Amino acid sequence: MPGEIHEECGVAAVYLKNNSHKALFLLYSLLLHLQHRGQLSTGISTFSTKRKKPLRTFKDIGTVNEVFRTSSTQKSKDLFDTYAADRGIGHLRYATFGKNEKQYAQPFERYHGKLSKWFSFCFNGNIINYYDLRKELEKDYHFLLENDTEIIMHYISRELANKENLTFHELFKNLSKKLEGSYNLALMSAKGDLAVTRDPLGIRPMCYAIDNGDLFVASESNAIRAISKAKIHDLRPGELIQVKNNAISVKAYAKPSKKAHCMFEWVYFAHVSSALEGRSVYLTRTRLGEELAKLETQAINQDCIVVPVPDSAKAAADSYAFKLGIPLKEGLIRNRFVGRTFIESAGREQRIANKYTLVKEVLKGKRVFLVDDSIVRGATTKYLVKAIKEKAQAKEVHLRVSCPPIMGPCFYGIDMSTVTELLAPHFMKKCHDSTPKESAQKIARFLHADSIIYQTIPGLIRSIGLPKKDLCLACINRKYPTPLGSTLFAKALDDFQTGKQQSSRTYEKATQIG
Repeated sequence: MPGEIHEECGVAAVYLKNNSHKALFLLYSLLLHLQHRGQLSTGISTFSTKRKKPLRTFKDIGTVNEVFRTSSTQKSKDLFDTYAADRGIGHLRYATFGKNEKQYAQPFERYHGKLSKWFSFCFNGNIINYYDLRKELEKDYHFLLENDTEIIMHYISRELANKENLTFHELFKNLSKKLEGSYNLALMSAKGDLAVTRDPLGIRPMCYAIDNGDLFVASESNAIRAISKAKIHDLRPGELIQVKNNAISVKAYAKPSKKAHCMFEWVYFAHVSSALEGRSVYLTRTRLGEELAKLETQAINQDCIVVPVPDSAKAAADSYAFKLGIPLKEGLIRNRFVGRTFIESAGREQRIANKYTLVKEVLKGKRVFLVDDSIVRGATTKYLVKAIKEKAQAKEVHLRVSCPPIMGPCFYGIDMSTVTELLAPHFMKKCHDSTPKESAQKIARFLHADSIIYQTIPGLIRSIGLPKKDLCLACINRKYPTPLGSTLFAKALDDFQTGKQQSSRTYEKATQIG
């Protein structure tokens, strides 16, 4: 699903028991392995009693290596020396809320003369009752930004002001009563206390490992596996892991009413080598390919080849091709060295052309089964199908999609919040377990494809291997896990049906709904 959607961010934290000042290097490594979760900005906060200012924050626009200045040995060394510490938190951002500017980069640090009230924090998710919360705070707080991170910062500040020696358990329990949406947080005080939480629905992933008294926490297991051999645990919904007085503990701060793990993490967002809720992302994607193969209707002959859209569709394409006995070929090659700024400065078609190279020798004269992980807006897919046919001279292009049609916006941290921007609702009035034949034909014609087969909802659930009730499937079945999510969807659907043009995300509208 190249160039289509983005997840908001990744979060990481490190605590070293032996007072080693190597935490920043390990934090850098964690963030580097979470880079797929956000490329807009990178930031860290570290704590050390060996410097005058115990809590320090560094952040900037750019990828991990850009922000850590790794192209310059001396600049990078100076940065690592300046922020050396035995603990820290880190963040990667892609904006689903707020502007693409440095001041929106996380962590957010709030200075205070009292160490227990001086803190830095970052989060992964999206607070959808933002405007209600902001209205409540406007009596006493001044706002500099237009995002939910600032809202959380003010609520944390207010909680710390209301009670002396407030525990992390009390703090996050109180916050959970205010916040609606998804919110995995990492927080560190200027006393060196550190906590990482997972929201009560468990929408976004969070995991940790304790290695001989050292603590590593990250949004995904692949990051921790890169620096530790210790057993990795999922932080459960409504749990927090904390370091207080140099002791590590895990406890619940909120009692979940249900679970709502985002299915898109397995389909697209998470790294293929990660495991979420004990379910391998790679194995899930291979099963998605096997489920797709069961749905195949085309006659297979010697002209057929399977081509994955790199990179997240590769595992599904492999198993799909193997199951049907069709050769898998790399007819699309991803250019991994095109700079972010260069890509973003070009037009849409040029961005795609810069990012992907067609291998004409592989595609020419073939019946291409193009396997993608999902189709959201469809612009990239339409361009690729047309290019494979016209530029590479393929005989046919048949789209195979390992995710069911995207029928509803996401309000929980994925950058797709209106019905209008989605492709499938223009051809399907309601959600189905399997895509109706007539709708599939219309979508295929629109995308210039010879046919299209989407994954079924039951096939998706079987592939992940978790109970349906424990998954958030809102974007494919329009059943939202929180009350305001349902209200926002009703508004977004009404805008779509009445032809209203939306210039902003549904949850960013200043007039609150309901």
